[in-house]
Amino acid sequence: MTKDSKPTAILEAANKQFRQYGFKKTSMEDIAKQTGISRASLYSYFNDKDDIFRAVSAKIHEHALASAESHLNATGKANNLASRIEKALLARHKPFQDAVTKSTHGSELFDEYSRLCGDIVANSNSRFQYILANTMKAAVKTGEIDLKATGITPAAVATILNLATAGLKHGAQDNATFVKRTKGLVKIFLSGLSTP
Repeated sequence: MTKDSKPTAILEAANKQFRQYGFKKTSMEDIAKQTGISRASLYSYFNDKDDIFRAVSAKIHEHALASAESHLNATGKANNLASRIEKALLARHKPFQDAVTKSTHGSELFDEYSRLCGDIVANSNSRFQYILANTMKAAVKTGEIDLKATGITPAAVATILNLATAGLKHGAQDNATFVKRTKGLVKIFLSGLSTP
């Protein structure tokens, strides 16, 4: 393992430990062992367990944003506006739904996420809404949607879709339910904005 690859390996090991054992029961020693490095080496990269948890969250957010942007920029007949938006919303939100629903420690991880990662979430939301708003602006220009009758802006559409999708996670016991809800949201929402 090279020096440059160690932080990535640490975060992957930590993510696995957190999901399998929860935040409270995972120690710095556990993460070091899972990574295959010494505890002293682990502390040379991260200050403490909170620091690692935030870094894991930031990495997941970055990956989710990159995936969402890729879906929004996709071209071809199969990638109509509804499909691109649906895939982008799922790319943005599903990784976190996965963490909650697929781990027996999901509620604990969510609590720690809320405690430690508010600024990361806010930044990620802003960035996602910006790229989604640009997609909506382009859709207005090409005539795929019409916002004149609604009186709302592309930025407002992006905010509503993002926050509504986040809300759909509540009470969804599995990913299939969340995905179904998201597809329904996009279909209903865009049908109200479609040009005649």
